[in-house]
Amino acid sequence: MQSSHSPPNLLSHFRTSLQSFPSSTSTFLVLHTTATSSPPSSSPPLKTLHVLDASFNPPTRAHLRIALSALKSTKNASKPQRLLLLLATQNADKAPKPAAFEHRLAMMTILAQDILDQYSSSHPQPTETDQRDEESLSVDIGITKHPYFHDKAISIDDSRYFADPATGEQPQQVHLLGFDSLTRLLDTKYYPPIHTLGPLSALFDRHRIRVTRRTDDGDKYGTLEEQDRTREALANGEREVEGGKKEWAERIEMVEGESEAVSSTKVREGVGKGEWGLVERLVGKGVSEYIQQERLYIGDDEEG
Repeated sequence: MQSSHSPPNLLSHFRTSLQSFPSSTSTFLVLHTTATSSPPSSSPPLKTLHVLDASFNPPTRAHLRIALSALKSTKNASKPQRLLLLLATQNADKAPKPAAFEHRLAMMTILAQDILDQYSSSHPQPTETDQRDEESLSVDIGITKHPYFHDKAISIDDSRYFADPATGEQPQQVHLLGFDSLTRLLDTKYYPPIHTLGPLSALFDRHRIRVTRRTDDGDKYGTLEEQDRTREALANGEREVEGGKKEWAERIEMVEGESEAVSSTKVREGVGKGEWGLVERLVGKGVSEYIQQERLYIGDDEEG
């Protein structure tokens, strides 16, 4: 059934794109873009591309807050604003279940609209055209074949999708991570065969990461000070023996998180118990209704 919460033919477009993507020579594709205003006839070169990469299984309020927080932090320094919601068709840890990728992409478009709506409500658009162009926000929905952050960053650059057409200038990517993702990023087990952090030079030489501290799961992630120690260990040279560089710490920003536990696992558990009020509070009305209409996560508690 085609959900009323995804544009006509969009689900079919996602399904077709996902079927052809594996045999394509491309490793990164933008499938859909939506914006707060019509595309300007001309605008300044894009300086910063925020990248929110997740399994989106399903998208949650946590994803919404991470994105809006990052956009607000650069609203005066980075115009126009652009956010990429990125889904990897291969994941380093998780199998692609229980929601099919096309449904995740459809829910990502709902998340994108929620981001645009809240961004617009907190950033009234000026009436003059040149100002409006600078204040605009575009949100892209993209897919990549790469499971690792450094390869994703290279793939986005190599696509030249966000490059300035006149100068070829590429924006700096700011990857938006939760603290749990930072620990995986800096875990040498993900970088065979020599298992060092050396491959991360491809990420940190040009780009940055913005890490939201985790305060929502008891002692699982430690205190805020203990979480900050992850960055400090780099800065102090404690990871040099593993290939980590001190200067990378300057490209890692640690920011406050929310205290309420909002995870995709908790959402799926809520769906399984039929607790739709909880589900809506965790994911928003649009995503909650899509889950109900498409009967996602019913009787299937596998992670993805």
